[in-house]
Amino acid sequence: MTYPPQQGPGPYGQPVPNGQQPQGYSPQPGYGYPQQQAQPPYGAAPQQYPHPQQFAAPPAPPARRGGMGIMKILKIIAGVVVVIMVAVGYFASRDDADKAKVGDCLTNKGNTVTPDLQVVKCGGANAEFKVVQVIPDTLDTNQCQGKSDIGYQEQMRGSRRSSGKQFVLCIDEIKKS
Repeated sequence: MTYPPQQGPGPYGQPVPNGQQPQGYSPQPGYGYPQQQAQPPYGAAPQQYPHPQQFAAPPAPPARRGGMGIMKILKIIAGVVVVIMVAVGYFASRDDADKAKVGDCLTNKGNTVTPDLQVVKCGGANAEFKVVQVIPDTLDTNQCQGKSDIGYQEQMRGSRRSSGKQFVLCIDEIKKS
């Protein structure tokens, strides 16, 4: 069933009195019916219309560049810091008093209350003491009386695998002229 096109501007196609537009309605041809597009004559080629836009999947996130991630960089930095700390600890403890032998020279990098004796080259400007005797497994500095000027004792703190190390160094003060 087909309907004839509307003739007037009124809401149902009827004419409006005095040529005025009815309130709330805009003039629309063929109100209520879809507009027909012009058809090509019989036998002519049909008109080509562009294809409607088809929606595809959203674009993939941009690929990561070949650079390193933040976490990887932080792990590398942490590894380097640990290696440096181990190296500094090794070299700092290498010259401690617990490595001293008879004939070695020492310097005090601490003070008289909390001494920090380090092994140094004898004859150097900072050599203050010379080791006369090393007595292991004791903290009795009285064993140095009559043998040296000073008795220095040290006890290393033990860990779970070692019981700690204790020793006494009998040392003479180097006289500088």
